[in-house]
Amino acid sequence: MKKVSFVFVIFALFMFVACGDADPKPASIDGDENEVSDNEGGNQTVEDGETENDSEVVPEPDEATTSDEENVSDDEPVEEPDETEEPDGNNDPVNPGFDVIGNFNLSFNGPVHESVGMDSMMNLGGDGSAEFVYKDQPITFSKINIGISLFPMAMINNGIVIVWLDSFSMGDLSGTVEKQVFGINLPQNTEVGSGEMANANMYAFYGDMTVNVKGGQFEIKCVRTVTNVGNYNVTANDGSNLSMTASGDLLDPAAGAAYLPYPPCE
Repeated sequence: MKKVSFVFVIFALFMFVACGDADPKPASIDGDENEVSDNEGGNQTVEDGETENDSEVVPEPDEATTSDEENVSDDEPVEEPDETEEPDGNNDPVNPGFDVIGNFNLSFNGPVHESVGMDSMMNLGGDGSAEFVYKDQPITFSKINIGISLFPMAMINNGIVIVWLDSFSMGDLSGTVEKQVFGINLPQNTEVGSGEMANANMYAFYGDMTVNVKGGQFEIKCVRTVTNVGNYNVTANDGSNLSMTASGDLLDPAAGAAYLPYPPCE
């Protein structure tokens, strides 16, 4: 029996590095640096009976009230920096550097396999579908049953990986085939509850994969999108069975392409 071969842990590095330094904080403006004390200069007086002479100290103008560059009138509005503006031109303040290219909505209910191979062929798949819009194109990957339930399939490898394929036939069981895949990766110890995918270390992806079900081999060839922007709801996870839903945005991975473990699909 062969264990499934996936590499998903690097997706976390990809999302972290690509987003990490994309939101520089605006320089702070400290009003105290330009404040001049009212007690500095202009406070000397001439005592009664004294006459002005050349040695008398003439008060100089108060810089705090005469400098146009350092003084701001109370009646003039002070322009505050807009912290939501991004220097790279992206209009999405939540995901700086990434363009939203679609959205997704998925559901899964079924078994979670530690391994996939000839002796586990009778009960591989679960129920549910992955519906998503990729660059304005609506796509649905549904349950695949060819006499035995195959997809969506959940497997343990660097967490739990659930995959939906665009198609699969009886003839595809004979060897290795290349398919489109939509999937989600979540930690194996994810607890029942709901939250944001990024906070729970969940990542969804869409790309191409080579599949050999009998040999238990699943290899991602390329990706069109990788995202952790969305929400999830796990209603059951006992290590052997999982029930969950998730939805969110699909992001263009171009901003972090150098950190992807797989090349972008052409």
